[in-house]
Amino acid sequence: MGTADLHIHSTYSYDATTTVRAILKHASDVGLDVIAVTDHDDIRGSLEARDLASAYGIESIPGVEVSTKDGHLVALFVEAAPPAGLSLADTLILIGELGGIAFAPHSFNNLPNSLSMEAVIGALTNPRAKNILKGIETHNMGTQSFDSIVQKLSIYLPLAKIAASDAHVYWAIGAARTEFPGKTSQDLRKAIELNTTVPIPYEEEFSATAILRWARRMALRRFGYASDSTSASEPINTQKLTQTFIRRIKKKQ
Repeated sequence: MGTADLHIHSTYSYDATTTVRAILKHASDVGLDVIAVTDHDDIRGSLEARDLASAYGIESIPGVEVSTKDGHLVALFVEAAPPAGLSLADTLILIGELGGIAFAPHSFNNLPNSLSMEAVIGALTNPRAKNILKGIETHNMGTQSFDSIVQKLSIYLPLAKIAASDAHVYWAIGAARTEFPGKTSQDLRKAIELNTTVPIPYEEEFSATAILRWARRMALRRFGYASDSTSASEPINTQKLTQTFIRRIKKKQ
């Protein structure tokens, strides 16, 4: 069985702190076979990851998290980002025209930017959209306390079940993952289309400490810091970084 994390954000997303190279390095370190960098309405990081992934011994699927009018949607196997703001059905149709498939992330939880059950059911009854929506995220590391409803309802939906980290910091990559028969990205696509994936959820509760760690890294990003391929697996030297930031501030004054 192969393992994949299909919902990862790089510094091309406004709310993430990890470079593409750091994502690839950490994904390799934790034993993933396939990943997808899915930045918010921006495919540049995903295409970069695809081109660099072989050097890290993994595969990276081109993808993007699209802001549809009805909520967020993850597109996989696409070479371009569909425009934001379209309806869910129209976005799915466009993803199909681009040769891709899609899954619904962090759904049915009434949180901002999440798809409702009505929206997903509507897409599944749309003749042109239903064959593109192939999966649903039943376990999301960041919204795990809200995921019980989608886990129960997913049993009745003809969609592959996906667990993903929704990582916005390097250490979260691979914490939740999806198992599939085979090892390659094409094996994974086949598993999603045949509904044979197995979600492997994050085993611990996403704590306040984890949120504070993300907030700290977001604050550091304002000063130009990001986890890269040489620093992602190393502890942050806060004193050294603080001295660096002070020097930068003084230069700007």
